[in-house]
Formats: sequence, C-alpha cells, structure tokens
Amino acid sequence: MKDQKKLELITSIVIAVSNCALYSQEHSIVRSLAEKAKDIIDDLIGDNESLEVMIIDNDLVFDNNPLKNKTIHTGSFIKKIHRKGVDKIIFKKGLETAELLKLITEIADSSRTVSQSLHISTGSVEVRLGDLSSITGFTKDEVEKFRSDQVTNVKEVFGVVSRYKKLDISGLEDIVINFISAFRKEVNILNIMSPFKSYSEFTYTHAANVAVLTLFQAESLGIKGDLLHDIGIAALLHDVGKMFVSNDILEKIGKLDEDEWNEIKRHTLYGAKYLMGQADIPRIAVSVAFEHHLRYDCKGYPETKLLKTKQHICSQIVALSDGFDAGRAARPYKQGIETVDLLSFIRKSSGTLFNPVLVNNFVKNYSNTLKFQQ
Repeated sequence: MKDQKKLELITSIVIAVSNCALYSQEHSIVRSLAEKAKDIIDDLIGDNESLEVMIIDNDLVFDNNPLKNKTIHTGSFIKKIHRKGVDKIIFKKGLETAELLKLITEIADSSRTVSQSLHISTGSVEVRLGDLSSITGFTKDEVEKFRSDQVTNVKEVFGVVSRYKKLDISGLEDIVINFISAFRKEVNILNIMSPFKSYSEFTYTHAANVAVLTLFQAESLGIKGDLLHDIGIAALLHDVGKMFVSNDILEKIGKLDEDEWNEIKRHTLYGAKYLMGQADIPRIAVSVAFEHHLRYDCKGYPETKLLKTKQHICSQIVALSDGFDAGRAARPYKQGIETVDLLSFIRKSSGTLFNPVLVNNFVKNYSNTLKFQQ
C-alpha cells in the first residue's frame, strides 16, 4: 500500500514539473498536483518527523527502503533530480504547499538550482573532481586524475555492453555531470580532454573527448538543461556500435581490406540497433549513433533508402566533435594531425562534411581557447 502511495507521490511531482515547464507554477493543474503531493507526503510521514527520498545508482529509496516498482515517472524523476546535482530530498513535518511549489518550479526551470526551505532539505551529488581549490582551473595533478577517472568510468560502462544487458544510464549521467561541472572550474577545454595513451584504450578515450567537445559546442550555442545532458550522453555513446566489431579489425595495424572497412561502417547500424533496445537512453542517442558519419552533404554512411537524408542537428554537432578528435589522435595506420592543420581541415570541410554554422562557431571558440592557453 505504501509503495503505491510513493508511486503516486513521484507521479504527481513529475507531472507537476512538466506542466510547470509548459505553463507556470500559478497554473491550476500545477497547484492541484502540488497539493496532492503534499497530502501524500503528510500521509507517508505519519507519526515520524520526516520523509527521506534518496537516489542510489538508478533506484529510489524511501527512508532506507528501496522502491520495488518502477515506472516511466520514477525514471523521469531520477533523471530530473540527478541533473540538478541532487541525490537526496528530505520532506519535514509541517511542509507547506508553497514550499513544494517552489521545489517544483526549481526542478522545472533548467536555469535554476534547487534550494533549501524550512521543511525541505536537499543533498548534493558528490561530483568526483577532487579538491578543486581554484575557481579558475585545475592543478596539473588534479586534471590528470580527472581525465583518467573519466576514461575509466567510460570503460566501466562500455565493459558490460552486450545485446543482452542493460546499459548503466546512471554511470553515463555521472560522466556528463562531471564534465559539465569541470567546465565551471576550467576555462580551457584542452586541459579536460584526455590524451591517447594506447590503441586499445582509443574507443574509451575518444568517447570521453567527443563528449567534452560536444558539450563545449552545445554550451557555446546556448543549449542547456535536459537537452545539454542528453546530447552529452549521445556523444558518449556515438561509437557504442564498435563494441560489436572485432578488436582484430579495430586495432589492425595495416590498411583495412574492403570487407573489414564495410564491417567498420556497420558500427553505426549496430549502435543504433543496440540503443533502440535501451529504455532509459535519450532517444537522440539512437539518431546520433546512426547518423554521425552521414555527413552534412548526405554523402557519408550508412546508405539509406531516403534520398538526401539530413542529419539531426545534434548528430551534426557530434560529427564535428568526432571528426576533430579522430583527426588529432595517432592510430596504428596514421599520425595525429597538428591542431592548426586540423582546424584548417575543419574549415575546408564546411558545407561538405560539416554544417557551416557549426564550423564557424567551433573554430571561433576553439581558437579563443588556444589563445587563452598561450
């Protein structure tokens, strides 16, 4: 019975947040749902002093008791709260509807943080960035540890990828949150991007770097809130299809033959098919996995029956990040390209490989980053 009440509470809050984002906290539906949620909280507190709701991994825990049943609303609640940098909410006896409305409004507004009130306390997610004493940047040791940790996190998430296992969405969320938090501390993204240390680690290092470059582009374009997080996750997963390609092909020293190259190209299909079966993954991740090699001029792969299938804008952003990071990396069959030459290549590929508007934005902002470093 109590589990049903907990589900009703989460459902009421999530629907209220959605309506608040569409209208405002003054809307009658939002207020009605807030009042309903308050009544449920009062009922669940009962003779106790408070109700504690925690997010542990990808589960909701009420007063140390995991919620057994999961719905689309529990998943949405976890994502919305987690992206606010919160993993615990404590509702105290005496809660007022106005306090709950304030919480709902703060969750709904991507530009606002979740604050405390008299009868609502929140706990922040511990973002593993180390002791960042300087607001303007990392120390050398801190940045090396941060980069290493994020590549390790990517490797751990990718390590369980198979057609029969569920992807760890909470692990992906943590990585994206870490990168976004790092941007708040570190002006120069070159210091956040990881160097390529070995061919066997390329897929994981590349995934982390593409996510950094994609978030860098997205923020410079004014993308924020849920879409910023979703595109970050999509960037991390753009090459997940390579987990289904033989390492003998991925790490081959010599030139690939036609059959091997065709198998490499299938990673876009493998990735999209795999992600379609993952219920909690942002849907944009499927498009990005499928389209990131399609090219702006539609002359890439995979080939489709639809003539001149255009890439989604998020796929275009990831494609630019992918092309830049792949170009700078030394591989068994090629040397890495110097940054100045790589930026020149990006400019020359404007209108063919890449969206001209995105190219101009990327080159301008990346060049400013280089100047700052100097």
